[in-house]
Order: sequence, then structure tokens, then C-alpha cells
Amino acid sequence: MEGVVMVNNDLEGLLAYLCGPIDHAEDDGVGWRRTLTEELSNRYAMKTLDPTNKPFKGAHGSAFEEIGNEKQNALDMRSSGDFESLAEKMRMIVRIDLRMVDLSDVLIAYIPKGVRVCGSIHEIVTACESKKPTLIVFEGGREEASNWYWGMLPTTPHTDNRSGWIFDSWDALFDYLDDMNAGRNPEPKLSRWVIL
Repeated sequence: MEGVVMVNNDLEGLLAYLCGPIDHAEDDGVGWRRTLTEELSNRYAMKTLDPTNKPFKGAHGSAFEEIGNEKQNALDMRSSGDFESLAEKMRMIVRIDLRMVDLSDVLIAYIPKGVRVCGSIHEIVTACESKKPTLIVFEGGREEASNWYWGMLPTTPHTDNRSGWIFDSWDALFDYLDDMNAGRNPEPKLSRWVIL
């Protein structure tokens, strides 16, 4: 087919879970998730599952949310000592968020420098145990990644902007995703890129 440029779009329709801190993050982690959702949609026609903008609501509206009024509600429960109500609320949120990890094809995480993470670690471990591609951008680069990540994630090849699935920046992540989308399939762990 001379003169026709064939363009792969191997990532089209994939569902990415957007993992990262909420509790202690600036703007509850909303901003980067909205920006990334738009970028993944525009570049690759990917869809996202965002724990700060859940695709479903509870019987009472926003009971599964972790931001806004629901975040304040949880903080009030904690400060008043209503730990049973807090535990009940958080069990549902944990269940919903882990279910979104289950439903996703790939997990993309952002770990900002100096921000405590807890649920994100649980989600990353769940994705790794499910053999999903688990791509993590560390603010400040690979040097900021806890040693534990180096034992948990594929870490080769080492390039100037990534080590396996540990990325120095959003640009490094998009370079990798561009290659995946074009069918160039950069290592590592191609066996985890099982697209149904």
C-alpha cells in the first residue's frame, strides 16, 4: 500500500487506573488525574478509572468519595473518635478502589516527593500480583523511589529517563506509551501486556 501510512493504536480502548496519594496530596490528587485522563484520551483513546472521580455512586450519592465533603466527613469521624463509622466508610472505599484496579488493564501511578502514601501501595501491590502493567512516575525521578519498588517492579532496561516501569517524568512515561501504542513493544515484561 504505497503512500499509505499505517498507524497502530494498540492502546485504544484500554482502561487505566490512576493511582496516587489522596489523603495527604496537594488538591487531593485531583489535578494530575484530570490532566492525565485528558492526555491519555487524546493521545491513545484510552479510558481511565479515577478514584477522585468514581464512575459510580452509592445509594446516598457520594458515599464512596474520598475528596470534598466526604473527605471532611471522614476527618470529622476521626477527630470525634467515631472510629467504627470511619472504618465502615473506609472499608467500602478500599473495596471500590481495589475493584477499579481489578477492572483496569494497566495501573499508572504518580508518587509525589515527600507525600505519605498508603492506599497507593496497596493498589500497586494488587496490580503487580495480578500481573498488570504497573507504571510509576516518581516526582524527582527514580532516585526518589523507595528501595522496595526496585524489588517489586520490572526495572530493565535502564535508559536515560526510566528503569523498566519506574519513570523519571511524565515525558518518560509518554515516550514508553508512544512505543507501546505504535506496536514497538519496549521491554520489560511484555508478557504482562495481555490485552483482551
